Amino acid sequence: MLERLRCGIIVTSTFMEWLEAWKQREGAANSGQIPELNFVLCKEGARAGQSWVSLVWRPLEGTAEHEIHAVGTVRIFFPRQTRTALRDRCLDIRDDRIVVL
Repeated sequence: MLERLRCGIIVTSTFMEWLEAWKQREGAANSGQIPELNFVLCKEGARAGQSWVSLVWRPLEGTAEHEIHAVGTVRIFFPRQTRTALRDRCLDIRDDRIVVL
């Protein structure tokens, strides 16, 4: 099943389940923080065309509420550049890794 977030990013049910399990494992050690998903696409240089995703914890304080999105039961922050780059793209999990389709 697919779900489109209000920012235009599409997520699979597999991604939602994986994210919920990840937050359960990591959340207790990161109280007062929120998951932040970053997407980087290299445009030039030796890594041109390569992309990667990182999922880190950031302080909840100072994060605007309109930049926080609900993915299943998990509240997550997507930076503006990530929201723009992933609009109409799909986040999924393959071999326990986040992939962009």
